[in-house]
Amino acid sequence: MNDDLKFPDGFIWGSATSGHQIEGHNKHSNWWHWELATETQPNSGKAVDYWNRFEEDHALMAEMGLQAFRIGIEWARIEPRQGEFDLEAVARYREIFQSLEKHGIKICLTLHHWVVPQWAAEKGGWRNSEMVDWFQEYVRFAVQQFGEFPFQWITLNEPMVAALAGYLSGDFPPGRRNYFELRKVVKNMLKAHAGAYRIIHDFDAEAMVGIAMAYPDLQTWGSRGFAGWYERTVAALGKRFVFQAWDESVRTGKLHPLYGSGSVQGLENSVDFCGVNYYFRMTLRFSLKHWKTWFIDQEATPAGVDKNDFGWQIWPEGIRTILSCVWNRFGKPIVITENGIADRADEKRAAYITEHLKQIFQCLENGIPVLGYYHWSFIDNFEWKEGFDMQFGLVEVDPEDPELKRRPRKSSETYSRIIKNNGLCP
Repeated sequence: MNDDLKFPDGFIWGSATSGHQIEGHNKHSNWWHWELATETQPNSGKAVDYWNRFEEDHALMAEMGLQAFRIGIEWARIEPRQGEFDLEAVARYREIFQSLEKHGIKICLTLHHWVVPQWAAEKGGWRNSEMVDWFQEYVRFAVQQFGEFPFQWITLNEPMVAALAGYLSGDFPPGRRNYFELRKVVKNMLKAHAGAYRIIHDFDAEAMVGIAMAYPDLQTWGSRGFAGWYERTVAALGKRFVFQAWDESVRTGKLHPLYGSGSVQGLENSVDFCGVNYYFRMTLRFSLKHWKTWFIDQEATPAGVDKNDFGWQIWPEGIRTILSCVWNRFGKPIVITENGIADRADEKRAAYITEHLKQIFQCLENGIPVLGYYHWSFIDNFEWKEGFDMQFGLVEVDPEDPELKRRPRKSSETYSRIIKNNGLCP
């Protein structure tokens, strides 16, 4: 393929983070309480102290040439106690948004990135049907306070990841393992999204609103006989659980049978663009040794395929597969809301970005309207269960450094050059 690839005029080049992962001291949240109560869970602490160092970070973004920043706000900061809104936190978020505008950086605003206020968690969180109303009240307040700033909105980030990890595998708060609770949770999240979509459009009829969905490329090892049939079956079920059932519910407005029955008011086609978070491929292989994961070796990797620090397969072709599927399913414009690599040594990140952008360019040539690309992440952050061990940032930060010095990695120069050229050049 020709390496001189010019992207369309107006293509948006940005980066992304979430509030809890970079702000620090999100003390009124369920994740903060989970971190303190769970023996093996690292604590986010001050994170990288974006809450106080945002001006420095925005200056770095501008220096890199970033055109947009996908930023998350924290419900737990804004409403630390039910019905009580923290005006100091609201004022700080306004300062952050004004600073981004001052630096010429557009705002893609994420309203919910897995974390909820502790008061809501203590009342059952997403298992409680009242959560839908609580979330919509928060969204209504946030839109009134901040609605002038975003050019794109994300209602929910990776809702199925949070639901499956929190209510089926038990890896995330609240650490439940109950399929019937999972059904309830997903149904409530779908209702919450539909309500948030309506609230944002009531404020701004022309608003661009989407959901950032996680789309791994799930493939099979290709074993023969029963093993091959089993791999194909698990891959199909995996896709259904992780994204297809949710997508079909949003597209049609009707609950997928996995989540119940009936329709959700305002849900049908309630996205103006499709947010795609893509990181890796999984090659599912039948294995009797892996009975804890339903006889599937999830880490099986074909010879010659490289991996990141997480052990995830680096498979750029997968993003083209996913974009084609999402376009065929929704027929809506697409934004790459997350794409990045855990690479502490910064040896693979530049190539990772470049190779994925080549695949995205092919999709553009094939008529798929991709509007922009947000690299995850702008800066090293608190990576949930893994704490600070996995480093995704274009900017390096050592959480043990008292000064939390920001050090742009070499790969950030590659991304800056791509932005400046609006594409890939030799």
